[in-house]
Amino acid sequence: MAIAKPPLCPFCQAPLARADARFCPSCGRSLPAPAVNAPATLIAAGGAVLHVSEPGVERDVVLGAQPVTLGRAPDNDLVLQSRFVSGRHARIEPVGQGHRIIDVGSRNGLLFAGQRITERVLADGDVIRIGDPATGNFVSLTYRNAALATAEALRAAPTKFPLDPTDPAITIGRVGCDIILDNPQVSRFHAQLDRTPGGVVLRDMGSTNGTFVNGQRVTAPVALKAGDVIQIGAFKLVYNVTSLDRYDQQGALRIDARNLSRVVTRNGVQRVILNDVSLSIAPREFVAIVGGSGTGKSTLMKALCGYAPAEQGQVLVNGDDFYRNFAAYQAVLGYVPQDDILHRVLPVQRALEYAARLRLPADTAESEVKARIERVLDDVEMAPHRDKPIEALSGGQRKRVSIGAELLADPSLFFLDEPTSGLDPGLEKKMMYTLRRLADSGRTVVLVTHATANITQCDHVIFMAGSGRMVFFGPPAEALRFFQIASGDFADIYTKIEGVAAADHPVVQQDLRAEYEAWRAAYPAAQTPPSLAELWEIRYRQSPLYQQYVANRLATTPSGPLVQSNAAAQPPQRVSAWRQFVLLTRRYFDLMLQDRRNLLILLLQAPIIAVLLLLVARSDALTGVQAQDLIQRGEAKKLLFMLATVSVWFGIINAAREITKEQAVYRRERLVNLRIGPYLLSKVTVLSALVLVQTIVLLGIVLLKVVLPGETGILLPPLIETFLTLVLSSSAGMALGLAISAASATPDRAISLVPFALIPQILFAGLIFTIEGLATPLSWLTISRWAMDALGASLDLNRLCNLPNTDDQGSIPSGCTPAFLETEAAFSHDPVHLVGRWLALIGYAVICLAIAAWVLRRRDRMV
Repeated sequence: MAIAKPPLCPFCQAPLARADARFCPSCGRSLPAPAVNAPATLIAAGGAVLHVSEPGVERDVVLGAQPVTLGRAPDNDLVLQSRFVSGRHARIEPVGQGHRIIDVGSRNGLLFAGQRITERVLADGDVIRIGDPATGNFVSLTYRNAALATAEALRAAPTKFPLDPTDPAITIGRVGCDIILDNPQVSRFHAQLDRTPGGVVLRDMGSTNGTFVNGQRVTAPVALKAGDVIQIGAFKLVYNVTSLDRYDQQGALRIDARNLSRVVTRNGVQRVILNDVSLSIAPREFVAIVGGSGTGKSTLMKALCGYAPAEQGQVLVNGDDFYRNFAAYQAVLGYVPQDDILHRVLPVQRALEYAARLRLPADTAESEVKARIERVLDDVEMAPHRDKPIEALSGGQRKRVSIGAELLADPSLFFLDEPTSGLDPGLEKKMMYTLRRLADSGRTVVLVTHATANITQCDHVIFMAGSGRMVFFGPPAEALRFFQIASGDFADIYTKIEGVAAADHPVVQQDLRAEYEAWRAAYPAAQTPPSLAELWEIRYRQSPLYQQYVANRLATTPSGPLVQSNAAAQPPQRVSAWRQFVLLTRRYFDLMLQDRRNLLILLLQAPIIAVLLLLVARSDALTGVQAQDLIQRGEAKKLLFMLATVSVWFGIINAAREITKEQAVYRRERLVNLRIGPYLLSKVTVLSALVLVQTIVLLGIVLLKVVLPGETGILLPPLIETFLTLVLSSSAGMALGLAISAASATPDRAISLVPFALIPQILFAGLIFTIEGLATPLSWLTISRWAMDALGASLDLNRLCNLPNTDDQGSIPSGCTPAFLETEAAFSHDPVHLVGRWLALIGYAVICLAIAAWVLRRRDRMV
């Protein structure tokens, strides 16, 4: 139960003996009426009260008919102790039934909705903050006046658009339409209402994020009836025949979770990772989910944001079933995982440009993209670092850039998984300062964190313990009182909520004796004692805090229209595959150029290997003519074997890390709108260009010494056929490398799998060992076998002698009799044979790419 706090002197912060004291007994100053703590009855009766929250100090100040000055100087009516408050900071003066606040030239100014203001007429519930960007501290001023409409009520009031019965068409969109919905998630020309003889029909005009009617995505014209709810981005529009009522949900999204549970099975053992959790998060609240490792923090957050729905229970967003209407709300979600979600080798500005073009509607103008980037850079205070590579930034700066990428689409629900992990205390505090501002600017912010040093910046904190049990939800200051932590250190709560609740446990003896006895009475036959988490959960659910912050909140009905949808699944977003392919190809090419060290290594492979081949290859290896003598076919096969296997090597090595190294980026973009086909094809396009360069360099250097036969080509000149075969074998190797990369959890694991792909290319190519028996079908699964066949056919190896060895003196026989001109079927100099091998290489590549796509799609279902 909360302990009543004594009134404080506004000048020296000394406690006062009486609420109506006229003089402070400590400093002796006269106390004006607004300076004492406001009784709760005054708030209920309609009086104006300012709740002041400074680091370590909270108080209520009555606002009357006289102006009130506030600042750090001792002669202010309201004295603030924080050093970042100016001596003369602001003035609050009456206006009608309410008040307004005016900045009087302070250094750090006043913040409302995350933005600096000079003055504002206050509404009930408004929160004004004085922030210090250098330290990450805030002073919060919360205005309460029951005589005025609440800020939430003002935001929830609909805007009515009359529907002219003579107007044949009404357009809805971001710019230049009859009904303007100003939000980055809305396409320029998003939807249209057409008046027909049968009534009003709604059409989606090919928007990126879609139009929804009663939770169903519009894929064909829909006839509207009175009361239908249209959802476009963060907006709800209710069709009332004569008008369209617009409800702007930006900054007004509330989350209600009821009885969330989740069970996983590992090695045949079931384990509860989320245990009957209920809570309610109001719009614009900043909530931290705190607890030890394995207590279900991330599981709860993913259940709340819909990316890993709970198996039991329900999540409502403004009263709508969130899971059933997930597609309609997906555009307003922002999610920052633990890993960076941007490519580190790119500069900040360019990385955000690619992210903006992927996430914003296709019709977003270049000027709009630049304006959005400027806005988010200012929001996360990264504008001075726009030209720096992301890898050159500190951990906190990289995290802020990831947050900026999510802010591009202006999400109203924002979830972050361990955003302060690995940061030093100063950077952690600044990160929490940034998130506090984001919540104030109109977003419901939920983060998972282990750190507790700065959770006082949050409106509420959720403590998780044991196997997914919520043992507390409420204001951070109340958490200290609830767990009876006298030190004021939130980290001490950890030691109280983890462990087994034995009868002689100190926490049981001091805090949980009644709960332990009640548990024993309920489970008299239990062989094992309960956990401390279970007892704290019991204590919390029986406390007034649970009634106030969970039960009472869940019992209230959210304002605005509700969507009743029976849809279990929705079609994917309409995103142009061609546009994504072009954009992803440009970005991947940019990434290749930015990672100069890796690109140099890949490009140097071809000339180095080619020079080594020059040292051992004979100039007449493919012609069989030297000093009028015919050379063995074995020499030619060795050279072609090396060319084939090196080409496969190029393809596999080039691609083996390219998907797995950007898993975090891929997963996040996939959750937004990324399509697998364009993603894979962008890899294929850029890597194919690399393969072409490598093949030209390899073949060009080798041919400086080795002579090609003059007239042996089947369909084309032998040089072109050889080049095409090597390119196809490298491309098949590249596809195999992409499949390996897609299936690997880490780049190191992908590289460790490469030998398993390369060794069969050597064993089953048909040169070192004779392919027979079981080895024959296995050879069909290798790229080098088909490449060797195609190269041998193009260069007509069957025309060369097939002598197994040199003579005893090591010299080459001076001639070959017909008995030695044996024909090998693998090298048939025939168009059908050659084209068949080329098709086999192409088919191999297609199959490997299909496997990569299947693996990536399968990961969509993995949590």
